[in-house]
Amino acid sequence: MAILAPTDPASPYHPENIRAGHNLPEDTLVHFPSDWLNALPLDALFERNAPVHLELGAGDGSFLLQYAQAHPEWNFLGVERLLGRLKKIDRKGRSAGLRNLRAMRVEAAYLVRHLIPVSSLDAVHIYFPDPWPKKKHHKNRLVQADFMKTLHRSLTPGGCLHMRTDNVPYFNHMLEVMEASEGFTPVEVPAELKSFTTDFERHWNSLGIPTNYTSWQKV
Repeated sequence: MAILAPTDPASPYHPENIRAGHNLPEDTLVHFPSDWLNALPLDALFERNAPVHLELGAGDGSFLLQYAQAHPEWNFLGVERLLGRLKKIDRKGRSAGLRNLRAMRVEAAYLVRHLIPVSSLDAVHIYFPDPWPKKKHHKNRLVQADFMKTLHRSLTPGGCLHMRTDNVPYFNHMLEVMEASEGFTPVEVPAELKSFTTDFERHWNSLGIPTNYTSWQKV
């Protein structure tokens, strides 16, 4: 049986066939690349050249949608594994007319390591990642030394990494990893960023569980 390339319109892996199989509209903001091995052409993806912000683990998009609406001059790419959440981001983004927003269904680590061009991101946002609280599972945490090297390569000079979590042990882990990572310096978390909260965050804050923030700049 012949194996069809993803660029072949008859291939089940062709972006249009994937879109239809996911029951997404033709004007969807969700992007399915035909090439999963080489860097994304970000200017073509957004149909313009503008600073790019990436959110890893966008959830239901409650932060991403607010921030993209507040900054139409920037491009925003949200990554989420769960299709239901991705569809929610797509539906709300199209409803709000956010042409500066795109979303992808892909593992965060794979995206950054293989699909994000070098020095192309002005900011990366990692909010409330899975803390993997058991010690034997710490290796599964997204924030790791090797991953920070990859993020550093992807950020523009002066680009920033913004992180937040309600889990104190994970927050301390984040600080330890970043303090040991070369090429980053701590900076003050922008007040504007703190004003954009997620639904998840507001729920835990209402229960008296505070948010821990940290921001780092590429030097």
